[in-house]
Amino acid sequence: MSNAPKFDLRGANIGNLAETVQGNQIAHIQNASEQNLEMLLADYQQFIQQLQQKYPTLADPSTVPQIIEVEAKLIEAHDQQRWQNFLNLKRLWNGGKKAAIKVSEHFVESNPWGKGAIAFLEGVSEDVK
Repeated sequence: MSNAPKFDLRGANIGNLAETVQGNQIAHIQNASEQNLEMLLADYQQFIQQLQQKYPTLADPSTVPQIIEVEAKLIEAHDQQRWQNFLNLKRLWNGGKKAAIKVSEHFVESNPWGKGAIAFLEGVSEDVK
């Protein structure tokens, strides 16, 4: 550790540089994530449309979740790439929810109503089994 370089940044104005780098990195990540999310959503939408065509006379809407689950298990067993797309979509969805909650927490640190609202959103966003 004694050979580690030491930087004295007292009085240095690096704030704008840091904001610029972070802004560019965030914009790049956001753009890539949006494109990826659009692709994954399109694949999932196609999956649902295929199910609608496969089961055109479905009379009981309460069976839809079970049908989706069974068909998804078939995809898991026979089409690993598509299954990974579904998992990635779920990860992006959950990550987006968590990020929104964390950002919100930052803005309402001293507001009990804001904290309560975030707690409510966290509760309703959890997977119900």
